[in-house]
Amino acid sequence: MQSALRILFIDDHEGISDGIASILSQSNPSFEFLLADSIESAKNVLKKNPDIQVCILDLNLDGQDGLDAVPVLKAINPNISFLVYTMYADPIHVENALKAGVAGYVTKKTKLAELEQALLAVAGGRNYYGSAISKIIRNLLAGNSRENDDNRQMQLYADWRTLTKTEQELFALLAQKKETYEIAEILGKKEKTVANQKSMIYQKLGIRDRLDLIDIAKTLGVIV
Repeated sequence: MQSALRILFIDDHEGISDGIASILSQSNPSFEFLLADSIESAKNVLKKNPDIQVCILDLNLDGQDGLDAVPVLKAINPNISFLVYTMYADPIHVENALKAGVAGYVTKKTKLAELEQALLAVAGGRNYYGSAISKIIRNLLAGNSRENDDNRQMQLYADWRTLTKTEQELFALLAQKKETYEIAEILGKKEKTVANQKSMIYQKLGIRDRLDLIDIAKTLGVIV
């Protein structure tokens, strides 16, 4: 009899994770799922179930970065492996996930049969990246080579990386349609300082207007 593969599934939409877990368990009876809707609840589940081998992780947990769960859960169980399962398929999220040390990354457009395949690979100590993610990884490794010249997403990502951390934060707030005075209050800066930084961001990214900024933010995965 095949031994159980215990999987922690963290997603803030429990109805979705429960449905996926049910389908995958029917497809592969060795799968045993435990669900959590936040990092805090995931900590409690893992403490009570130290034999969990794999964690399926959404990157957006009710506004919290799902990758924050990686070091927290690793501290409880250093042997747990992480498989990102998210709607985001962009260089920013992919690179951050790789830096966090995830073993796999697939999007929610992936068929459940491939999600099962990814789970088995990660549980077996292998890496697994969906085709769209593999392409992004190849482009990240290629850096600024000519093969990326016609790749708008990668070129925008290269430009976005030239922004300072403060500028990246400001860019995200602008993408959320915040006005200059609102951003100044949030960041504790003078409106003039924010306006100057905004101009620098527009210059670095070649932004024409707010609509262009929002389109770029969506392409980069800063907003959905």
